[in-house]
Amino acid sequence: MFKSFCLQHTSLTQESSSKMGVLMNFPGHLIMANERDSLALEDPQKGILRVESYDAERLRFFIHDEHENTMNEWARYHDRRELGVGPTLFGNIAEARTWVAQRAPAKIVDGAWLSHIHKITTPFALRGVTKDAWQILSEELGDGDVTRNHDLVYNQLLKEIGCPLQDPQSHDFIKSSNLKAMDDQRSWKGAVAQLLISLFPNEFLPEILGFNMHYELISLEALMAARELKELGVNPSYFLLHICIDNADSGHTGMALLNVIDYLEFIKATKSPSVLEEHWRRVQAGYTLSQTLAVSPCDGNGFSESGIQASRCVSQIVPTDSLSRQTIEIFKSKSTVSPKYHCQSKVKIGNRTLAEWLDSSLWKHEDEQKHIEAFGGACPELSWGGRMFGAFTNEELDALIAWIDLLGPENSTWLYYRFTFRVAVASRDVVGGLQDPACHHPTLAARNADETINGAFMEELPNCRLDAECPAGKLPLNPPSKSQLPDIVALWFAHIGLLENMINVPARTATSLYSSILLALRAQAGFAIEAHIPAGMAEISRQPGYSLVDIGLELISSGQWIRDANPSCLKDVFILARKQGQSAESIELSDNMLRWANRPDEKFGLLVGLALAFLGLKEAVARSHELLSEEIQAALKVIVEREEKSLFSCMQEIENTDDGCYKDIEKGYCLGRSALEKLLGKTAGDTNTLGMCAA
Repeated sequence: MFKSFCLQHTSLTQESSSKMGVLMNFPGHLIMANERDSLALEDPQKGILRVESYDAERLRFFIHDEHENTMNEWARYHDRRELGVGPTLFGNIAEARTWVAQRAPAKIVDGAWLSHIHKITTPFALRGVTKDAWQILSEELGDGDVTRNHDLVYNQLLKEIGCPLQDPQSHDFIKSSNLKAMDDQRSWKGAVAQLLISLFPNEFLPEILGFNMHYELISLEALMAARELKELGVNPSYFLLHICIDNADSGHTGMALLNVIDYLEFIKATKSPSVLEEHWRRVQAGYTLSQTLAVSPCDGNGFSESGIQASRCVSQIVPTDSLSRQTIEIFKSKSTVSPKYHCQSKVKIGNRTLAEWLDSSLWKHEDEQKHIEAFGGACPELSWGGRMFGAFTNEELDALIAWIDLLGPENSTWLYYRFTFRVAVASRDVVGGLQDPACHHPTLAARNADETINGAFMEELPNCRLDAECPAGKLPLNPPSKSQLPDIVALWFAHIGLLENMINVPARTATSLYSSILLALRAQAGFAIEAHIPAGMAEISRQPGYSLVDIGLELISSGQWIRDANPSCLKDVFILARKQGQSAESIELSDNMLRWANRPDEKFGLLVGLALAFLGLKEAVARSHELLSEEIQAALKVIVEREEKSLFSCMQEIENTDDGCYKDIEKGYCLGRSALEKLLGKTAGDTNTLGMCAA
């Protein structure tokens, strides 16, 4: 509900709204989240663009200088206040209420830009980088302690100051009388940008990391707000929390900086210098987007004090990309044979007739890039029924379609691709990947045949009841053998994705139910056991713990299937399992689990039930001396204990509040348990080693 309302409330035109809708099919429109990003990228003398090429030490110095500049501004503010100058942000409770309410849209999606990273679909080589970024998200959400959830703390501030909001996920949210107070367009645009930039992490990871590096800097606004709210007798906990947790040493500022450095050092070690330059520019683009979206003390144009104004033409600082070059060559070749065909036409594109455009001498000058840009508002009639059908080959048509996809009024995507040196991809070439659940995308097409919970594993299900006091009370499953690995490996990797999309929207996580889900995810990802304070940099610097993905890769290694290469991503795992003889039933279930996981609201109960059932698989694998070393077996047992405790808490809460959802949990549990029993069988006579029954 909040997502859709954000899009409505930003006063988007019909055209820009349609482009937002196309985002699911063409992620290139992501960088259109804010038009000022284009202006910022045009000025290389401002902000992070001064660091022309990647160098870790220069980047550290830059972030240090940004932090010092804020601290100096804060010191000057403090000195002014000591001399008797009044507050800067608000002078009374009414003004404070307005100020706090206007910033609510961006605040209640706090951390959203990181909400789709570190999923099972993340390339395995990047999981070290994405895990460290996800740690920041986890701390924004309270690390499983709902009282520390940043969204909850801000809602408490809104309530205290007299502007309470309804649940952003409910219809009551858009009916709230207090919604009228949230009339700052910059805050709504900031909220939309945070939601949009998160959606395609595999395509835009460096942009997300750059965005995060700027957003996690301590802001002058937060420092002033903490003081001025306290002066009015209002609890400043939200801003104090950010000031502390975002510190440049052990907090999010330092973590975000190290995250970018680790990512770029990985690119430096594995790719060419030109690729490193591209990825550095993409980090800069993300950083600049966050900077231009900052909701802070600003001038009449909406730029922050450190904002960026355009002063140079972008064509002076960025080269022509390969797609433009190809398009220019197409028009050059056509111009040599067709100028007189159009001599009678009075149609103009830009300030030239068609005949003038097709004069070959026009395409021999250095400003040919400007010539091709003049075609941006034209709509070539190249398809069947159009006046130019047959004038271009299929390959030429593909190039023109890709080029036209990037054009449009105020389309900053064009500038983005030219600034970052990325090669644009035609939208129709992207659409096919959207149907593959082994690749990360926020939506998947429904498949009626596979969307039912009835299948080969459900043929002989017993009466489906799940005892809340002992959900794993059945006999343990047999430890898997190497011959069963093709099925086990595919299901293992697929089940890791069951819960991870439940926390994609930060506002949803401010409850004890979703805090339990977060705790389970932390256990699965190999994070340290939660303490009463955020781990911060200590989590990054400690010896990495085993995650379920690490253990899954160890299972593959134990099968000795591979000679020359290891799987690099989830899709590789599925291909490998099928080559090794994965059964049709296992293929269907693993595919469906990924599809269900992409609909966490609709399938919540089913997903929790499946996660409970797969505790049995993990327990069985943890007893397999054939497949895992003693060290990894011990690590897996700890993961199971932590995950089990969290899921049991989640299940009990649902049983007490939502009978319909609890029945879905039972269905999911029975589906998963039935499948695993069919694959592995039960260990007759053994006692259940899961600790849930004794809890």
